[in-house]
Amino acid sequence: MMDNDIPESEMTMTLSRGMGEAPIEEKRRAILQFKDDARTPPYSLDAPQIVIGRGKEADLTINDHYLSGKHARVLVVHNFYYIEDLDSRNGTTVNGKPIKFMRLAHQDVIRLGQTNLRFLQMDAIDGNYIKKLNLQAVQSLALAVEAKDPYTKGHSERVAEVSEHLAAMMGLSHAHVERVRIAGILHDIGKIGVPEAVLQKKTKLEPAEFELIKKHPVEGQNILRPLNFLTDILPAVCHHHERFDGQGYPAGLSGEAIPFWARIIQVADTYDAMTSNRPYREAFSKAQAIAEISRCSGSQFDPAVARTMVEILENEK
Repeated sequence: MMDNDIPESEMTMTLSRGMGEAPIEEKRRAILQFKDDARTPPYSLDAPQIVIGRGKEADLTINDHYLSGKHARVLVVHNFYYIEDLDSRNGTTVNGKPIKFMRLAHQDVIRLGQTNLRFLQMDAIDGNYIKKLNLQAVQSLALAVEAKDPYTKGHSERVAEVSEHLAAMMGLSHAHVERVRIAGILHDIGKIGVPEAVLQKKTKLEPAEFELIKKHPVEGQNILRPLNFLTDILPAVCHHHERFDGQGYPAGLSGEAIPFWARIIQVADTYDAMTSNRPYREAFSKAQAIAEISRCSGSQFDPAVARTMVEILENEK
């Protein structure tokens, strides 16, 4: 088993608009510091939107009886940060002034209920900012694919979770397990170009229709190729429909010539397809899925990956 190497392009990115133009301003890190509680670690403002409150739906949960479930939210637009009161029962104030919506400045004190938070914009650069924005964009595309076919809702996330578990059980490093998860989320992104009539067809596909489906791994690779920080997952996206016996697509690869991450995702992808309801059949039971994975070990699936998947399923409560 060969663990994929993460290329240098995944670790560093050049932020520039083009030849002869000024570089894009790098994004600085920012935090909310609990002003009256030095023991509580600061909260990093590294997402486009952060909801603050007492409820489970809040991103930053604060145990303060004066807070509403969804009390306020911080909006992040590159190096600009805004605080918005969400019609909370006790209001939001910044430096003692009640606000509904305002832009934050370095060291502003925000009072939510009885809790005081200080907004700090750091000198440190958020080197992953552009990478995260790009990943969020392609994840949105993956969700758009699922929106075209109601029977696959949640499929990409489930495949990602199973792939992550498989990768960890097979001894991949933490960094590579995370990359396999991302590949799982994006594995079907090429289906964005497949007509809905084909994706949603309830009867057997015609040969020409199946040829359209078979294009999606290569199309997915083409969609993701311009994003340098995803270079290492392209083989997994492109080859997750290869078979261990060489009868798969798009390249007819066999055995260990199939990228290892693709062999993991193929088992996870097939398991989720088997255990999900389809217009033409009901979902397999766990026992049926185990039997099918075992039967296809060495033909459709890498025997080592299939064996690990069966072990995971048999040990599940």
